[in-house]
This record gives sequence, C-alpha cells and structure tokens, in this order.
Amino acid sequence: MKRNIVFFLTSVFICLSVACYDDKGSYDYKDVNEVEVDGLGTSYNLIFKKDTLKITPELKFTQDSLSLDRYGYEWIVVSGISGSEETREVIGTERNLKYFVELEPGTYTLYLKVRDKQTGLLWMNYTSLTVRTEVGLGWLLIGEDAEGYVNVDMIAMPNDTIVINNLLSNNGLPRLKGPKSIMYTGSPYASYLAPYEKLWIATEDRSYYVNTSTFEGELMNVFETMVYSYLDIPEQLNPVHLLSQRTGGSMNTSRSVACAEGFVFNISSLLSGGDYANPLNRTADAPEKLFKAYPYIFASLGYVSGGVLYDTDNGRFLRFTSSGSTSTALLDNSGEAFPWIQPEGRTLVYGENTMDTEGGSRGNSFTLMKDAGTGKYFIYKFYAYGSSAQKRAGYEVKSSLATDIDKAEFYAFASNRSLLLYVVGKTLYAYDYKVGYEKLYSMDLPDEVSMMKFDVKSGYGDYNDLYIATYNSTTGGTLQKYVLGTDQNKFELKPDERCYWTGLVKVKDMEWKNSAQ
Repeated sequence: MKRNIVFFLTSVFICLSVACYDDKGSYDYKDVNEVEVDGLGTSYNLIFKKDTLKITPELKFTQDSLSLDRYGYEWIVVSGISGSEETREVIGTERNLKYFVELEPGTYTLYLKVRDKQTGLLWMNYTSLTVRTEVGLGWLLIGEDAEGYVNVDMIAMPNDTIVINNLLSNNGLPRLKGPKSIMYTGSPYASYLAPYEKLWIATEDRSYYVNTSTFEGELMNVFETMVYSYLDIPEQLNPVHLLSQRTGGSMNTSRSVACAEGFVFNISSLLSGGDYANPLNRTADAPEKLFKAYPYIFASLGYVSGGVLYDTDNGRFLRFTSSGSTSTALLDNSGEAFPWIQPEGRTLVYGENTMDTEGGSRGNSFTLMKDAGTGKYFIYKFYAYGSSAQKRAGYEVKSSLATDIDKAEFYAFASNRSLLLYVVGKTLYAYDYKVGYEKLYSMDLPDEVSMMKFDVKSGYGDYNDLYIATYNSTTGGTLQKYVLGTDQNKFELKPDERCYWTGLVKVKDMEWKNSAQ
C-alpha cells in the first residue's frame, strides 16, 4: 500500500532559503532527501481501554547519510466528516507508535506525518482505525437478576466471546421491575446518523433509552419527549417494539415505534427532524378517534417501509406507509386465505416477523389467532411492506394434534420451515402446519423456559438458529443456541455445544447489537 503524500510548505521553504543563502547570481542546486512512508497496514480494529496500538512504519530515505535527528514525527487521528465536525488528536510523536487506546469508540483515520525540520518538507501516509468497546458486538439479554430487578447481561464478542453481567447496575436510573424487551435501533452507517442510535430498555415500570456503550441513562430519556401531537395521548409512552434495524445490524433512517399503551408512531426519515408527530393508530376518515393497537408492528425485515397494525378494539388489520400519518383498514375479498377483518370473538394471540420468503417477499409475518367460542386456533401468513399487504396463506390448527397449545407460554415461527414452536412447562412442541402434512413433534428441555427466539437479526446462520433461555435457582439463567434442521420430513433441533452460557439473568428478551460503541 503506497499512499505517500508530499507537502511542500512553500512559505516556510522560501523563508528558509532566504535565511540560508545569499543571492550571488549563480545557484547551487541540491538534491532533496525524499522519504517514502509505508508499513502502516490497511486497518486496525481495537478495544477501548484494553488494547495497545503498535505500529513500526517503514521509512525509506533517498539520502540515508543525512542525520535522522532532523526528522519529526506526528501520529494524528481524525474523526468526523469535515469542517467543524472534524476533530483531530495527536497520539504519538515518536517514529514507532505505541498507544494505549483511550479514544472514544468510533471510526477514525490515522495519519503519520514525517517532517524534515530543516527544509519544512512533509511526507504523510494514512490508515483506518476503528475503536470499539467490549459491548460493541454481541447479544444483549434483558431479564431479572437474583433480587428480582431488571438487569442486562451481554454475550459480547469483542474478539473472543465473553459474558458481561449487570450492565444496568448503578447506571443513573431507578431499579426497575418486570423486564419486557430490549431494542437496539441499529448501527449508524454514517457519522451523521450517530445521534439517532438508541438502545431501549422496556419494563413493566418504564421504558428508557440508555447510552449504547456505558448503559447510563437519565430520567428524561423517555419517548414522550420526542412526540409532538395535538391529539389526546397518554402522559407516558413506553416503547416495547420498534423497527429500524436491517438484518446484520445496520440502521434504517425510517422508524416505527409501538408502545405498551396501544399507540404506534412513525417517522419517514430521521433526517427530517427526528421528532414524532401524531400516532398511526387512527384512520384518515376518523383522524381524532384512536384505537388501541396490538404492541407489535408487522413488517418486512428485509427492508422496513411501512407495515401492518392490528386493532385490538375492532378486531381488524390496517396498513401504513413510512410517509403516512394515518393507517388504512385492509379489506377482504371472497375466497381469500384468511380475513383481515376478524369474525366476532377471534383475537390475536401472538405475532412475529420472520425471514420466510415464500412468495418472493423480503420476509413474511405470521400471527396466531384464537376463536373464543370454539377454542380453535388459526395461523395467518402475510407480507407487510409499504403500501401493500398481501395474504400468503391461512391455516387452521388441528386441535387433535396441537397438544396443550392453549397452555403455551412462548411461541416462535420458523423462517425456513412450516413450523410453529411453542413451550408448555419444560416441553417444547413443534407443530407442522403445512396442509396435508400436519404433524406434532416434541422434545424435553432441562429447565423452566424464560424465553425462546429465532435469530433473524445478526445475519448469521441462515435464520435456523433458535435461542432458548432457561432458569433454575442453582445455575441462574442459561442460554443455549440450537440449530433447526432443514429436512422437511422430520424435526431436528441440535444444541450448539459452543454456544451455551450460564450465570445469566432470567432472560426475557434478547437483541443483536453490532456497533462501533
């Protein structure tokens, strides 16, 4: 890699020339000792306050006989994009760099400047530098600690996989009860998006966002401070589900937020101001009449551009676009796979966005519905993207096969298989809902289950990785990754022996984090 840059400091050079030589009408030209700066490498990825950056550059001089004492060295890191947002810091003044990394987490350009003190000539080369914390990459786990309070552990992957416990301890927020969910908005793909990166902690008490690297929070870090609406909305708004993260962990500039109070908000672009206006849980024909929305947003995980809401007051599905300010009721036609408008007594039990791509979509959504009168269960499969909401398929769950589904505590829909997984006690059931191939599988689990979730966020594992958290008083919380087999004719769920962790909180939810911080 040769990116050698030579700067002639003209004014300095002229000044030095005037000072050193008398003009006698004839000129004695001397060769300039040039320097080639190399050996910096292409990039460095280091951990904040843990790693030491060591670089021994390769310097080649055209006049080796000259004293090397005449050269000065500066190692300079530059962050930001340009102008006033750009910051510079000198981290070394010796030829060989040895720097204990105390730069704030982020992405930098590292320059080495070599200056000839006598002539003022300057040579330079550069490389890229990324500084991360230990909590920059990995799985965030929210749950109850031994005292019954909310805390967060992390299966962190700075280099090797490590467990970091109690990330919410003494973080400036009150001790909270009743963990619900943890939500990370995704890693900014450009520096100007960094202010919009958020990590939300949702509990029965309150939802707060906290610092993505230190996990510190303030009482004012609440959602209602971001909302400006003329409608009658609650004094407190507590997010429990949001969409902005693409698979792999990068940030989307649109954002949709579902609150525990039944309100849903959307912003088409964070760059338009960053504040939320009137809620989406209303229609254009009755804009001041608010319905209570199920606290989950159905959308394509491949790319979020609007989505689908479920109105719990009126038993119906509605769609919204990323640029819209209201929702539009979805209408039914005869002969379709399932109804958008529910028959009396049919309610939504569970819903989930997956990476199922049947029908050519970027990720289908599923709901589990129940008829109160008959006790029958139904599965709806649909595509929720932007201005469209397409029915894919509808299934009636065979009650004779789906043992104890009415007693289930946890559910999960597979992305690559026609399987609904559910847990009753210490038994995991897998119900194959494909018409004509309906079958029920089961397996025993070691302890009480506290969470079950497929990985559709990290971008690893082809969406067949299932995480199951268990708990007992001896080992505390545990997390085990299983890999779901792809053979459609049988059920295989194999534990990944490399991915088993103990001594955790009683896990209630998990979230993938991929950030420089």
